Amino acid sequence: MDSRSIFRVSSKGWKMIVLLTEEQSMRALLRSIMPKLWPGSTSGVEWLALSFDGKSDLERSMRRKMAGWSHGNPHFIILRDNDGGDCFVIKQKLCHIARQSGKPFHVRIVCQMLESWLLGDLDAIRSAYPRAAVRNKAMFRSPDRLTNASQVMERLIGERAKIPRASNIGRYFDLENNRSQSFNVFVRTLIQLIRSHEALAETSR
Repeated sequence: MDSRSIFRVSSKGWKMIVLLTEEQSMRALLRSIMPKLWPGSTSGVEWLALSFDGKSDLERSMRRKMAGWSHGNPHFIILRDNDGGDCFVIKQKLCHIARQSGKPFHVRIVCQMLESWLLGDLDAIRSAYPRAAVRNKAMFRSPDRLTNASQVMERLIGERAKIPRASNIGRYFDLENNRSQSFNVFVRTLIQLIRSHEALAETSR
């Protein structure tokens, strides 16, 4: 059973989206964009973003975290960078771990890394960092293919610290116009979950 079939089985009754991420910079981005995706929602009530200490910590700790979660009847979304690895193999491994928790979940792979998502919205980068000089636009047409996206981002904006740059750029994200396909898949997953939540809330009134 993959994460899509789990969604069909368990779409009734969940109350909170819990996003599990491998690092704090992704959590910072999520905290910036979730209010745009879900206007009127509250962190800690309708959704919550948590970070781990890297990929190994995520994979080692997520099953226990998910299985022991007793608050909010959650639906989990697990985010992990691809970093040049095999997306299918990584996703299958994470699905195997998550399935052991007995909780509903989706796994979404970030291609190649968080900065690929950020580079998918050059207008947001310019708004957050007006001095950013985007010269070679061709290289940003398919940001999911950039294996050095973090270094490209650092050169582009002159900001090395990952957490503040993710938060700053996220504030200006246009969620409907991003060149990163893996980001767009992630957004569609969230929209599907949010709509199912709102539909269930409406029928229960």
